[in-house]
Amino acid sequence: MLNQQLTYKKILLNELDEIPVFFILSRPRTGSTLLRTLFDAHPNVQIPPECQFIINLYPKYGECTHWTTELIEAFVSDLSKQFLFNTWKLSSGQLREILLSLSGNISYGNMCKAVYWHYQSLFDKKKILRIGDKNPGYALYIHLLAQIFPEAKFIHLTRDYRDNHLSLARVEFELPFISLTTYKWKYFYKTITDCQKTMPERFATIRYEDLVNNPHEEMKALCDFLELPFDESVFRFYLKKEAFKKLYPEDQVNKIHASLMNPLTNSKSGLWKTQLTNRQKAIADYTVGLVGQQAGYQRSYTKHNLTIRLLAQPGIMAGRLIYFTTHLVNRFVPYKQRQYILSELPFVIGSSYKRIFK
Repeated sequence: MLNQQLTYKKILLNELDEIPVFFILSRPRTGSTLLRTLFDAHPNVQIPPECQFIINLYPKYGECTHWTTELIEAFVSDLSKQFLFNTWKLSSGQLREILLSLSGNISYGNMCKAVYWHYQSLFDKKKILRIGDKNPGYALYIHLLAQIFPEAKFIHLTRDYRDNHLSLARVEFELPFISLTTYKWKYFYKTITDCQKTMPERFATIRYEDLVNNPHEEMKALCDFLELPFDESVFRFYLKKEAFKKLYPEDQVNKIHASLMNPLTNSKSGLWKTQLTNRQKAIADYTVGLVGQQAGYQRSYTKHNLTIRLLAQPGIMAGRLIYFTTHLVNRFVPYKQRQYILSELPFVIGSSYKRIFK
């Protein structure tokens, strides 16, 4: 039995060492769940739903290189309490047994990979060549992720900031004020592109609009970037519709994941042109400024009167306060409280606002 465990551990560690990780970086509601689903449908990719445990648990376990039974037990316990980890539908007992088999010398990155490795996808898999991750919040921790996973690559997915606002306004992720959502869009875009300048060979950029208009061409380019074979079957992800519905509550599917129930379409692109008022368009254009054009999106308004400038200020100031607070929380708040403040609290605030103001 001992020899079998040692053999399994050696095989798994070799596999984990050889499989690179990639991260999809974006704002929420930019099509990242669609892109994650396309990769999940790829037979050579393992990419679970989002859960920010890598960053959340790093303060406690990130420097660990030798894992005892007690340390792994604590890691599994903390992992099970992570926001959204229950959506992975992993057996806690089986995961615990697998991770305990890895006790000894192993990096934090490989321990995290082992968790990803045992996610049970709805799609049939062959040999796993890449492990993927989609967490919008990880866009703020790119350098740390690159340190944990030296082989990691990053896909920067962006979407028109005005369509992004419309999509966010329909869900409960954030407060739906256009100057706030577009300020956050600008902050994420600048943060990601600044990191991209320091390691350009590890980045690929894709626009949501290009993905839905030229899906084959764009997915093939991403597969080439990740050194994966291109597989046409990824575009048949919607055939798992019934299995997908069993995983999530019906209201969540209808509100957040409805687009995953049908073939890929570009019907959600450009809605801002008819669904935003001229004032909203002007506020959004003022807030993002030239950054919107740098991302490839043409502004409707380049000159702004005093009214527009004043109307945009509350959201801009709130956005600045949010990211200043995020920096302080990351630096000074213990990891358990940090997880709630950064991962769960935005959902609580957003849902409370929606319940009060419908």
